[in-house]
Amino acid sequence: MANIHEGENQLKAQANKSLTLAIFFLAFPAIYFLVFSQGFHFDGFFHLVPILLGGIGVHFLHRFQALRSGIKGESRTANVLRGLPDGYEVFSSVSLSTKEGTAEYDHIIAGENGLFVVEVKNHNGTIKGSEEEHSWTQHKVGQKGGQYSKQMRNPVKQVRRQVYILSNHLKENGVNVWIEGVVFFSNPKTKVHVRTEKTPVFHSPEQLSHYLNTYVPKRKADNVVLEKVKSLLLK
Repeated sequence: MANIHEGENQLKAQANKSLTLAIFFLAFPAIYFLVFSQGFHFDGFFHLVPILLGGIGVHFLHRFQALRSGIKGESRTANVLRGLPDGYEVFSSVSLSTKEGTAEYDHIIAGENGLFVVEVKNHNGTIKGSEEEHSWTQHKVGQKGGQYSKQMRNPVKQVRRQVYILSNHLKENGVNVWIEGVVFFSNPKTKVHVRTEKTPVFHSPEQLSHYLNTYVPKRKADNVVLEKVKSLLLK
């Protein structure tokens, strides 16, 4: 079983903040409805204020639900990575700031066959796109059966940037190691139709696990290098 190192999960922190704000703003129309039923009400424009505050509360509630979906996706992925063989080190929720920029990593994996960056997406519906496109298209079916589409940031470009920042950070600390970027769509209901050649995109736990277990690196890192990588990531 792989060794898991949990960092501070920004998604959870943002979700908790959104839920707190949703409860706070939704409390205003709830209280006003209660006192209104007892015969009290504001005059003029002020009568609409609790409704407007309630609208803000609904916004934060929707944001909380979206963030919670992302957390579920990361949890599903963590279960897959936890099942990797002994010797694998999994660093989850890693934040890295360098002169090249700041990057948030869902998972960085160090194993005997190399170093991996895994970007997790929990989108549902059907995902279509190609490796070099700026954005991909997410086709969804609404609760009432209506179909609609929206654009999403190309996760391949996102994970490439993460690899670039991590690689430079390691080189500045005397470590030159090949890093492979991976995109994983964790939602089991997602259908992925994308064209990629350089960066693998997976949508099943079996695909991801098999890839990480059987990958043959372009440059194999020795144990000394991997131990230094682990030490830098633990900092």
